[in-house]
Amino acid sequence: MFENLKKGWAIGRSTRKLVFEDKTLMAYPLISGIAAIVEMLAVFLPFILSNFSSNPYYIILALFLFYFVVTFTTTYIIMAMFIAFRAFENGNKIGYKQAFSAVKPYIKLVAEWSIFYASVIMLIRFLESRMRGLSGIVFGAVASIAIGLATIFVVPVILDKKLTPIKAIKESTSFIFSHFGKAFGGLIYSDLYGLMLILPGIALIIAGLLLAPFVSVLLWASIAIIGFGIAVIGGIITSALSNIFRLIIYDFQSYGKVPKGFTANMLNGAVRQKRQIGFI
Repeated sequence: MFENLKKGWAIGRSTRKLVFEDKTLMAYPLISGIAAIVEMLAVFLPFILSNFSSNPYYIILALFLFYFVVTFTTTYIIMAMFIAFRAFENGNKIGYKQAFSAVKPYIKLVAEWSIFYASVIMLIRFLESRMRGLSGIVFGAVASIAIGLATIFVVPVILDKKLTPIKAIKESTSFIFSHFGKAFGGLIYSDLYGLMLILPGIALIIAGLLLAPFVSVLLWASIAIIGFGIAVIGGIITSALSNIFRLIIYDFQSYGKVPKGFTANMLNGAVRQKRQIGFI
């Protein structure tokens, strides 16, 4: 187990070095985060400021709309980042305008995926709300993890194969069971690398708030704002590394592509080959 994680860790480290060679890739998670905040305000503020907030049907509508819009923009932006990364890999670096323009033919597929994903999340939340106590919490956690794992490779699948939502999930799940054996170490590395910034950032935010009664507003607010900035940078790095890492693994297994800083042996160590079953 530890050997598997070590191999994945090495690939995660190589991913960081490769991504940092083109720091413009970091802008995509930043744009996605800003868009999510704007969308949250745009969707929920009208409901909160109106009489609709007391109507459960309107609340359900607002939640569904929020999940749909965030899934749509996030998927669209990740696709653009993947296109930009592949162009960078091929020595033909493109700008943001070109990357986003290249995603336009996928708008219908991204919309279908967003509707499907939002519906699944709403169903999970509905079933979770019908359960009481610990059972609801456990169900919600398990279901969220399951859908998260099943959709790890959905974006590159839609990008390359232009599949509908259910077929894309089947393809992603099949890919995971067939090949994605030792690469979780790389995902863990990506998350831990970002956490090295996220956790200190959160600590500074808490420290600033705790110091509020004892120091000037300028001091405690500055500490909290600096902490927030550090945490945001950590989140951006984590998102960029984890998504690009998935794309590298997907491209290697699907097309045999070996990016700069990697070797075929290194990537072979991160994917489990499908077992051949013979009969005598």
